[in-house]
Amino acid sequence: MKKLIALGSLVAFAIVMTAPAFADAGATNSGEDQVKNVRVGSRNASTGWVEVLDNTHTEAAKGKSTGEQLTGVVAGGAIGVRRTIHRVGAGAIDLLTFWIPKKQPLINPEKARLE
Repeated sequence: MKKLIALGSLVAFAIVMTAPAFADAGATNSGEDQVKNVRVGSRNASTGWVEVLDNTHTEAAKGKSTGEQLTGVVAGGAIGVRRTIHRVGAGAIDLLTFWIPKKQPLINPEKARLE
């Protein structure tokens, strides 16, 4: 597992460092959009699992009794899994299509929640 994480980090670093080299010579942005797509995509793909924890806590905190809190944990876990799949998928798409000019990231990671 550690080797897989190290390899993924190395590949992401290599992509970030070489992304400006693939920019169109006539483009006015000189590869800034491509680098942003790689950064945003890698952040979304690597931190998508945090959605499960965040949503589980949010839904459980809404409950007033123990039963409501337990229901919130189950519902929050399900919501978190759905959002994790969405965030990781969007990150993967951003990483795979970073070179497309004028393409904006699918999910902006500066906004922590999807909705």
